[in-house]
Amino acid sequence: MKDEELVKRALQGDDDAFRMLHDQYIGQIFRYAYVQTGDYHRAEEISQDVMYKMAVNLHQFKGKSSFKTWLFTIGRRVVIDYHRKYSKDHQNVYVNEELLKQEQDPVLVEHKILQNSVQEEILSAMEKMSLDDKTVLQLRFFEGLSIKETAKVMSKTVLAVKSLQTRAKKKLITQLRKEVNE
Repeated sequence: MKDEELVKRALQGDDDAFRMLHDQYIGQIFRYAYVQTGDYHRAEEISQDVMYKMAVNLHQFKGKSSFKTWLFTIGRRVVIDYHRKYSKDHQNVYVNEELLKQEQDPVLVEHKILQNSVQEEILSAMEKMSLDDKTVLQLRFFEGLSIKETAKVMSKTVLAVKSLQTRAKKKLITQLRKEVNE
């Protein structure tokens, strides 16, 4: 079922439709918040805040953009508020060791460890980047938003997002090379 139909049903009081919207996007919003903050627990708080704001403001969704774009716009605003409240000194990278303990196959465990290691390297490099750089990279490459959707979420022009994306990719590559050589 399309997001717009789920929104319509949720606004009519259909709890299942609301739950479907929540379940469809909570993981993406959490991932976005985690990359933006580098803190597992803050990402949980931000995700809950975004979902609450989605519920309270769902009636304001007019369909001028996709629901996903609208929701990530809320997410970006919540993350910006987070950065205003907390300094970067309080950021941590959290590795969920419970997920690794659940897996019995040694090859898969090794794969997960390597995957987590690569993700930690990327997150570490991204922590040193500006909020706009992190946001454009995450929305484009982790969340799969189009340039146009990313521009809408970030309140920028398409051309500005293209330029920002190019510069952010170069900065990330430079930062990753620097960390590898250290």
